[in-house]
Amino acid sequence: MLSELNIQNIAVIESADIAFGPGFNVLSGETGAGKSIIVDALSAVLGERTSRELIRTGADSARVSAVFTGLSAEIDDLLRDMDLEPTDGGELLVTRTIFAEGRNNCRIGGTPVTVAMLKRLGQSLISIHGQHDSQDLLNPEVHYRYLDAMGDYGALLDTYREHYEEFTTLYRRYKQLSTDEDALLRRIDFLKFEISEIEAANIRVGEYDELMDRRTFFRNSEKILKGINSALAALSDADEQSGAVTLAFDALSDLKVPAQHMEEAREAETQLTDAAYALQGVRDALTDALYACQYDPAEQDTVEDRIAELNKLRSRFGNTEEEILAKLEEERSELKSIEVSDADRKALEEVLEQKKNVLLADAEALSNARRETAKSFEERVKRELEFLNMPYVELGTSFERCKLNPTGADVIEFLISPNPGEALKPLSKIASGGELSRIMLAIQNVLSKGGNVGTMIFDEIDTGVSGSAAERIARKLQEVSRDRQVLCITHSPQVAAFADAHYLIEKTVEGGKTYTRVTALDRKGREAEIARIIGGEQVSELQLRNAAEMLDFAARND
Repeated sequence: MLSELNIQNIAVIESADIAFGPGFNVLSGETGAGKSIIVDALSAVLGERTSRELIRTGADSARVSAVFTGLSAEIDDLLRDMDLEPTDGGELLVTRTIFAEGRNNCRIGGTPVTVAMLKRLGQSLISIHGQHDSQDLLNPEVHYRYLDAMGDYGALLDTYREHYEEFTTLYRRYKQLSTDEDALLRRIDFLKFEISEIEAANIRVGEYDELMDRRTFFRNSEKILKGINSALAALSDADEQSGAVTLAFDALSDLKVPAQHMEEAREAETQLTDAAYALQGVRDALTDALYACQYDPAEQDTVEDRIAELNKLRSRFGNTEEEILAKLEEERSELKSIEVSDADRKALEEVLEQKKNVLLADAEALSNARRETAKSFEERVKRELEFLNMPYVELGTSFERCKLNPTGADVIEFLISPNPGEALKPLSKIASGGELSRIMLAIQNVLSKGGNVGTMIFDEIDTGVSGSAAERIARKLQEVSRDRQVLCITHSPQVAAFADAHYLIEKTVEGGKTYTRVTALDRKGREAEIARIIGGEQVSELQLRNAAEMLDFAARND
């Protein structure tokens, strides 16, 4: 279960520490006080998509930490599967920091992880059910998900999806081969032209850089020759004038006698010997360089023409020789693919027909499994709704055949008749807001009984419900909390009264800034808050007594 939640700089919450207990926990407060921000913070730490807009104004980052305790062995198995250390006696710390520049820092048990890993773990720790879930009930396109969540046919569903992917991949291939013949011929001619053009260029990796270096040499050849000649003139003898090499060796000869009698002269002789031979080597290298600097206008023209040819190819096929050659291989592969023989295409037709028959059989099996699941689903949800003060409701599931798609071959829609004598109709056309809330709670309770998630969060699941119906929802939430922890954001006094723990969310303005605080309420605090929910801002003694009676009644019926 979720034991502790720490929120830093999330929207209007500067700092909040909340210690949750087992059982049924409710959070209440004025509209706009920040109740939904608690859910946003939990969604963030569970790895759901979030935005840096969630960061409190003026802060560089936001941070959410959650401590979970009493975790099952299945969570340890999941952690090991992600190459993480198992929990410490069933206790686990999960954190997520969101930075203003968009970066995220996620940790599980102190180990850095990705957002995807955080989400994978989060799905096994907490399930969040909000008002948008009720809206999903109005969308028939997602109704199949509820049956799939309850049904025991995961392997069948995986097989169908695998075969569907195989079929669609082959079908796309077949459509490509069956494209208009004239268009194919034009494409073949175009590919052959481009392939021959690249092949004729005989491109060699690294050639372009070499050519650019050679062109730079040609364009600076006059300066290069002048520099080499000047250096050689300084090193070589000319017109009875000794160059630097000769002078160095003459100086070495002059040091021969002094070196025999003085240590300093011997050291100088050694250094001068190295220098003289080094100068001699430089002179020889420059002489070789001079012979290599033969300027050939014809070669320069050839280099310029080749650079122009490569630049033309670079502008069309890629910036480097590697990219151009990769384009060549890509077009060769496409050409080979297009030139598949008619016999190959017919063979593909036969394989495609076989795959389609297998897929149709899978779709039929999946449809039958969903129909069987729908019967059990309807019965169990109906029993839940009877308790939730909808005793006469009738449920049904409509299956209409459709084209094969990634989810199967049926359009599935839930139907309802809330009153005796009324025909079954789509939920979107007959269910009120309060009915939708109760139907969603019933569905979630049915689905949760087969799950292992330790904490369930209901965000205003009681919207549009009051009176005895609200009390029934409260009792159902209390019932669910016997097997797992329940957190509920509510505006209902009945729901608040049946909770094991109650937290008040308040918004204040201090120093021109908005703050939200979360406070665990004692008995007196709960009476005051429930009275506020009943009567509004001005709480009367009668409302306080009513709140106390509601708490006493809930305690007696726990």
